[in-house]
Amino acid sequence: MRKEHLPIYQIQDFEALANKDRYFYFSSFAAHLKEHQFIREPHKHDFYIILLVTQGTGVHTIDFREYAVEPGTVFLLTPGQVHSWTLSNDADGFVVFFTQAYYTREYPDRLLSDFPYFNALLYSPVIRLTETDEAKLTPVLHMLQQEYEVDSPMRNSILSRYLDILLMKLAQIFQPDGSATVPIAKEQTLLQDLERLINLHYKEQKTVSFYAGRLHVTAKHLNETCKQALGKTTKDILQYRIILEAQRLLVHSDLTSSQIAHELGYFDNTYFFRFFKKHIGCTPEQFRAANR
Repeated sequence: MRKEHLPIYQIQDFEALANKDRYFYFSSFAAHLKEHQFIREPHKHDFYIILLVTQGTGVHTIDFREYAVEPGTVFLLTPGQVHSWTLSNDADGFVVFFTQAYYTREYPDRLLSDFPYFNALLYSPVIRLTETDEAKLTPVLHMLQQEYEVDSPMRNSILSRYLDILLMKLAQIFQPDGSATVPIAKEQTLLQDLERLINLHYKEQKTVSFYAGRLHVTAKHLNETCKQALGKTTKDILQYRIILEAQRLLVHSDLTSSQIAHELGYFDNTYFFRFFKKHIGCTPEQFRAANR
């Protein structure tokens, strides 16, 4: 049986507003860090996170990639991502936690993954704000804070409305990194559906034709959409997801490299080890030794 070394925090671990399985949490970042010292070590969450940094510096590591922490930075995390940080003592900002169930209560026909920045396979989890961008977001965050801190009638409904405004304003600001471009709505839906399928089937389905078939498009069209919108091929995205899971298991479980290969659908260990080294530049065991 797999032994997980990594804590997986639920939103109720942070004394969130509770209504059955629907949870919401808001705090200043400084207060959050002071009250929850345990979050500095690598961990997962089962909820969505928006973190706007207004003060301080450091490094935020998300799924083995390091991002600079500085004022005007927004981090957007989805359930299951592994993260940790090293921060200066003056770090501050706003942090918001919420579940899909909380959002669905007011918007039953919408998914949080419909917002492009919550597509972890497709885009960077970071937005760098201009002063104008920050001026758009800060008033909404202050309204969220004021409503969260007072137990008033219809508080949850009002919080949901402010949360949706915050999400939409972030969508207005969001720009993909590098060679990626913001796709049109039809292409965005295709990419989001691709990510959902990959997360469901990456262990047993490793051909582009499988995903194209499930999405009712040709492999060529799917690949061209990925290249145009993301600067990556469909195969690149699929292989990134496989490698990411391998990294997580190597660092945060006690499975052997051979067991991880089998867990990910590779029954030729030698092939898997070559595949891993090609993408990461070292063997699975070397990666484990360097990151534990």
